[in-house]
Amino acid sequence: MADGGESAVERYKRLRAERLSGPTSWVEPAPPIAQDGLWRGLTREGEMRLLVARTSTAVRAITARLGCSDDVARVVAELATATLLVRSTLNPEAQVQLSIQNPGSAGRLLADVFPGEGGLRVSVATPGAVAAVDGPLLRDGLMQIARSRPGRDPYVSSTEFLGSGIETSMMEYLLHSEQILSFLRIDVAVQDGVATGAAGFLVQAMPEGSRADLERLVRNLDAIDPLRGAMTAEDPDARAWAGRLLDGFRWDQVAREKVAFACRCSRERVLALLAGLPREDIEDMVRREDPAETTCEFCRAVYRVATPDLRGLLSPGH
Repeated sequence: MADGGESAVERYKRLRAERLSGPTSWVEPAPPIAQDGLWRGLTREGEMRLLVARTSTAVRAITARLGCSDDVARVVAELATATLLVRSTLNPEAQVQLSIQNPGSAGRLLADVFPGEGGLRVSVATPGAVAAVDGPLLRDGLMQIARSRPGRDPYVSSTEFLGSGIETSMMEYLLHSEQILSFLRIDVAVQDGVATGAAGFLVQAMPEGSRADLERLVRNLDAIDPLRGAMTAEDPDARAWAGRLLDGFRWDQVAREKVAFACRCSRERVLALLAGLPREDIEDMVRREDPAETTCEFCRAVYRVATPDLRGLLSPGH
């Protein structure tokens, strides 16, 4: 018996009841409003999982580099935020690449999210497309999601992409591929081809929940305000907003991730790619004194490899 006549089992039950009935706990400190991030919440009985992301700084950098129209900037910001949220439900420690092949005027889109400092980048085939002139940016097509971790073969899954939008396609993917009912909403602001603000949330009904839990969540969703406006300097995590979304549930904020635009391109990677060309192709460039030039599809950095560097690729050891 423990002190005071309380057995170990009784003490466990008492502490568990106190934890379940206590107020929501938070991962402190909350980041400032100017800093991007993602946090995860979980109800104490495991009924619901909530992910909330702010990607304003990242999508501003991404869309400014790509040279987007207003229409494409919105799509790029939605894709970046949605991919970040979905990746965090699948495996926050893995790299996730999501590609959308479709005949819409924006063309192919690719989002890349990788671990570490929460690196996020996006590319689009036709960043200047305008729906009113060029036709719908997105049409029905194919969406592929590749998950990879060091030392393991990537896992690739494919599903239909619905031209009606990124949110709908992501929710369909999670329902049919992961068997999880999910609600995804992204809120983006755009000005002069640049996404000036972006936030999104993903809430999932877990197997432990009941029909009554799902009905409560749907009622809360119907009444909830847009997330981006709920994130303020005084409440950067949108805690008051999250409390309304999960009203009726006992829950806690359980984890936090950093988010930032990052690109992995480098001169060394370009040289490594060139070194993989057939030797005769490199010799031809050297003979013609034709420098190799390539532009990163994600950040638009330009790499120019002069003839002496190309000649170096032909030396022993390359």
